[in-house]
Amino acid sequence: MALGRAIAALALLGTLAGQRGLEYEVKAAYLYNIVNFVTWPPGAFDNAADPLHVCVYGPDPFGRSLDNAMAGGTANNRTVQVLRVNDAAGLAPCEVVFLPSGNTDRVDQAIKATAARPVLTIGEAPDFLRRGGMIAFVIDGGRVRFDINEPAAMARGLTLSSRLLQVARTIVGRGAIR
Repeated sequence: MALGRAIAALALLGTLAGQRGLEYEVKAAYLYNIVNFVTWPPGAFDNAADPLHVCVYGPDPFGRSLDNAMAGGTANNRTVQVLRVNDAAGLAPCEVVFLPSGNTDRVDQAIKATAARPVLTIGEAPDFLRRGGMIAFVIDGGRVRFDINEPAAMARGLTLSSRLLQVARTIVGRGAIR
């Protein structure tokens, strides 16, 4: 998908979220697009053939939506694999960790368990960014949007595309809601 079309898709996807039944389909599509706007440092993968692992830590709110969104997809020329993880030790292979809302203990565990590695953390808890998370999904005016903690991503060696930053609702350290 061309970069411009992917950004347009991100902007349009959010309008579907007014219907609760579609919320996680929209979030799954966002996840697929987001990972294509993140650059991991050279040492993040053992070799060029390693897949990008997108992990859901804890109860899975997506059902098949995330698998469907990622099926056959690539991110940064890597195949994408979805894993479900129920304990912090299971986060070892993950380059992306999604943390559903409702369990701040898991947020703290995931941030701590992945602290020494370039792992993108995405969550839903209202205080997710304050706890050290990098991208927080929010519902704003009936639409799925996201806020970004860019310093947290940079501290892990991750580079977020300026195009991703352009469509964020807020960016920690950069000001008010757009």
